[in-house]
Amino acid sequence: MVISGRSAKASLAATAGFVALCGCVAPASAGPIEDQIIRNVIQNILQNVRDQIQSRKVLPAPGMLRFSAEESEFDNRNPFAAQGSDNPFAALAYAKSPVLKAPPMAVAPAPLWIYGVNAVGSEDLSRSFGTVSSTSTGTGAFDVTKIGIFTASDALTFVATGSDSWSHTSGFTFSDSNTPSGSGTLAYTNGGFSTDFTVTASWTRTTLIGLGIVGTVPDTSSLSYTDNVQYKYDLPYSVFIEPTVGVTYTELYTANFGMKTGDSTEVHGGARIGTQMKWMGFVVEPQISGAVFKVVDQSGIVAAPGLPPGFGGVPVAVAGVTETGLGGRGSAKVNVIWTDHFSSYFEGHGSGVAGTKTQGFVATQTIGGSVGLRYTW
Repeated sequence: MVISGRSAKASLAATAGFVALCGCVAPASAGPIEDQIIRNVIQNILQNVRDQIQSRKVLPAPGMLRFSAEESEFDNRNPFAAQGSDNPFAALAYAKSPVLKAPPMAVAPAPLWIYGVNAVGSEDLSRSFGTVSSTSTGTGAFDVTKIGIFTASDALTFVATGSDSWSHTSGFTFSDSNTPSGSGTLAYTNGGFSTDFTVTASWTRTTLIGLGIVGTVPDTSSLSYTDNVQYKYDLPYSVFIEPTVGVTYTELYTANFGMKTGDSTEVHGGARIGTQMKWMGFVVEPQISGAVFKVVDQSGIVAAPGLPPGFGGVPVAVAGVTETGLGGRGSAKVNVIWTDHFSSYFEGHGSGVAGTKTQGFVATQTIGGSVGLRYTW
């Protein structure tokens, strides 16, 4: 279908009107809820790893506990060598002697590597400008930590995640979308200090039904880069507080990272506070966290979804979208360490932002919860 210059202008105007009507001018990021869910999962994994290292709960390496003593008196390769035999009763006699006492047992050395596998399920509900979106997400992750990089106690952690989100939106329009995502994270921990950097890629496919129009919205993809810095302070009564600051830069593309259509930059800062206690023989770690954030720069174009044939995919400039209102996030989490190898957590979270300047700072709120399982060795 060939569209003349005048028709093209009319089509663009009609497209802009449709976008304004349905509220489709969105932040320059594909699947903002899905992106936040993945970042939240990654931070929960990193928090578990940091807590494990910083509180010295590193899993003991398998092996025998051995006696130690002077080589002239005792051969530590054989606990019975002091008596010149392999008789265990002779060793007991050695330990009971009023003159000779058995040296204390040596603690097994801490492992240099920690491996973990994680499974997380999340449910989130978001409201904005007359629309409601419900999102279900499943995430699998693998992490590996090397202890002893520059000192004997610092650590480097790598986390790889894969996830898939299913979202349904209702309001002015009705749509279903699917967003698979993958990410890689590199984190460094040294004492109370830690920093992490994450790269996330996502692909979104949306089918829209509304206003008498049925169609498929052009596929989109996105890349986001997040950097955070934390410092954990230990307080009396096993309480800790961990302030954090960070920045996230997001790029939006057409399908399969084709043409770049927008970008945004978010700065955020907050803190996590928690404690540790024993309950019925298990270790329980309740904690709460909060942060404020602001998108300090945002620009780009969006495609007009669901228009009749010949009009779909006409780009509409998002003029003046350079500022959003101040937003906030908060969460409450309980982590339970059941064994030396297995732990689980439940978390409830919520966020809110005033919206974009061109939308008159329309409020957006998201609430949700997640359940995670973790196995380490």
